Amino acid sequence: MMHVPFRRIRCRLTAPGALFPGILAGALPATLDGRFLPWGAVVAVAAAAAALLLLERRCAAVALAGIGLGTASIGLHALWEQRPGAYETLLPPRSCGGTAELRIADPRVSSVPGITPPSLIRAQVRRIRLTGETGFRNASGVIYLKLPAESPPAVRCGDLLTAEGVFVLPEPGGVFRREHGGTATRITPMRDFSTYLAGRGASRTFRAREAAVTGRSPGMLGRICLVRDRLLERAVSGIGSARIRNLAAALFFGTSGGVDPANRLRLIESGTIHLYSVSGMHVAMLAAVLLWLLRPLPFRSRYLTLAALVLLYVLSTGANAPAMRAFYMIGLWCVLRASLLYIPPFHALLLAGGILILVSPGLMLDMGFQYSFLITAILILASGRFDRAAELLGEEFRCMPNSRFKRRREKRLRRGWALLFAAGACFAAFLGGAGISLHTQGLLLPGSVLANLALMPVVGLLFPILFFKLGGGLFWSGFDWFGARLLEFCFGFMETVTRIAATGLERLPAVRPSLPEIVLFYAALFLLIAGRRRAVLFPAAALLVLLPSAWLFRAEFRKPSLLVVAGGGSTPMVVFHHPGTAYTAAVNADGYGTVPAAADFLLKRGATHIDRLAFSAARTGNLSALPLLVTRLPVSELSVPELDRYSRVFTAKLAETLPGCRLTTPADGGSYGPLAVTPNENGFELAYSDPSAAFEWRLSLVTTDSGCAITLRQPGREATGTLIPNSSVPEVWEHEFR
Repeated sequence: MMHVPFRRIRCRLTAPGALFPGILAGALPATLDGRFLPWGAVVAVAAAAAALLLLERRCAAVALAGIGLGTASIGLHALWEQRPGAYETLLPPRSCGGTAELRIADPRVSSVPGITPPSLIRAQVRRIRLTGETGFRNASGVIYLKLPAESPPAVRCGDLLTAEGVFVLPEPGGVFRREHGGTATRITPMRDFSTYLAGRGASRTFRAREAAVTGRSPGMLGRICLVRDRLLERAVSGIGSARIRNLAAALFFGTSGGVDPANRLRLIESGTIHLYSVSGMHVAMLAAVLLWLLRPLPFRSRYLTLAALVLLYVLSTGANAPAMRAFYMIGLWCVLRASLLYIPPFHALLLAGGILILVSPGLMLDMGFQYSFLITAILILASGRFDRAAELLGEEFRCMPNSRFKRRREKRLRRGWALLFAAGACFAAFLGGAGISLHTQGLLLPGSVLANLALMPVVGLLFPILFFKLGGGLFWSGFDWFGARLLEFCFGFMETVTRIAATGLERLPAVRPSLPEIVLFYAALFLLIAGRRRAVLFPAAALLVLLPSAWLFRAEFRKPSLLVVAGGGSTPMVVFHHPGTAYTAAVNADGYGTVPAAADFLLKRGATHIDRLAFSAARTGNLSALPLLVTRLPVSELSVPELDRYSRVFTAKLAETLPGCRLTTPADGGSYGPLAVTPNENGFELAYSDPSAAFEWRLSLVTTDSGCAITLRQPGREATGTLIPNSSVPEVWEHEFR
């Protein structure tokens, strides 16, 4: 038997290829719980031992350096959160009232009239005073501000603000499910707001009741935003529609508040929401136009100027994770290009991802960072394989003499190859985001491939049109008018495509995959794109077919299920899902803890929409969280009980939240579909009947002093039920029909 030295089987990686996994191994274990944990150090030691055993000396040294950097980053962030003067250390471990002196530090806020600000504004804390205290205390840290609903002040980046309200500490989220033994276990929600804040360096929001601008301290970022606002004002001048003005501001300059809820839902359903937040694609398109405009400059000055301009643009649009990732890649490429050096794009991506994780470890759990990093990695690897295939197919032209036939055939092949590359890029981007979307949002949108393919040519023209409007308008107002018309046409076309995609290309019903399945899915995807051996390619391709097929199959053949959510001071909410008939119903939409639990239940089971949303009473309390529900699942029809003179506000809010949705009342002859709702004095009763499937049930919910009593009856079976006690946190009761 031949003896193989152990050093011969060690892996050889590039420096970025070893550094980035090391940073992940050092930072991710502790980040999963939001703080530095002892077992995080254990994982780091295990990763270091694996690097020493499996990697060559140089690669192992780089991996060890990455592990050390990741671990040190977590430790430094933990120390920074406990620094003297941090507002987190000055507040009690609960939501509390008080007054805060803040400095607006959010470039997404614009002073241009008519541009809607974001709902949550990034601000820096300067001083705080809790309710009952006499004096202010100096403080520091990042907090997200929600302006008063009535008469909010007009703010700009750099404004000083004094606000009175509530320091809101995000609750852990989720609901409780009581087991047979009486113990309650928490069900983790699919979306965690505290994780969203942690990825942006904040731990609380400040909900202001009153706020007033008291001064200004613009700083460098505020001055950059002043220049940005002048460009934004000129960019949207001449555009008549307020909706298109806000969409243009969101796409070009990242003012995310410009996308209204109705448009946002349509963009989510079509898989094109990424177009209206400044991402790596926007930064790359801008860099391409700027590089063409900077051609008169000397070689080195051209690329260094490009890096500086891209940095200013990213800072002026909010510096989110995808945009910063793109800047790090482009900036590194520009510096190396000016030095006559080269770096592979994939290595630049790994270095950019490592820098972002070290600066803000919480970004690893942020959907935007995950989307940007994984999709960019897949596109880079796929483009390399595409280039090799194109070179192989174009080999015949090297041996052909120059002629009209050769030029015509080359041109035809180039066009077909460009279309194939665009389609392949859209499909690769869909695969790159499919696992994350399904795991975190319950979305599987294959129609997004066609929607993005149709929009790519138009989106590619938007930045050249913007530069034409801004530059040509300086010399003649006719150019400004013509540019505005072109932008209106482009955004109108984009709205038409997204509307068709959202209504005609629906979601696919698929269950929520587990985390190991997601890891296996992406491992197979990367092996299929980057691998070269058949022994690897065929198993990877088989996994990419089997895993999504299993998600779809499990959603189609699940048993009908019923969920009741009660407690937390909200009206009980009931949802029912019958995969066999693809019927989904919900009753009531009250409570910002109740509705997410019900939506998560449906999305995890593969529901794609709500056929009927009914209400046990025509009161506004029963639909307080309806806007949150419709952003997760579209609603087809509404059913309301008998209306009276006190129901005007209720019907007005329904019409405002779901304009154009069909509404059924008892006056329509009782046409409620298979689910009927009967209100009573102490609760309500539901009755479901499906004669085609010989399936029916009756559910009674009675509100008592001790809680919500639930009783489920089926023909030929004993009644079952439970009591959900009154508590501050909602609890769920789930029943799967056999």
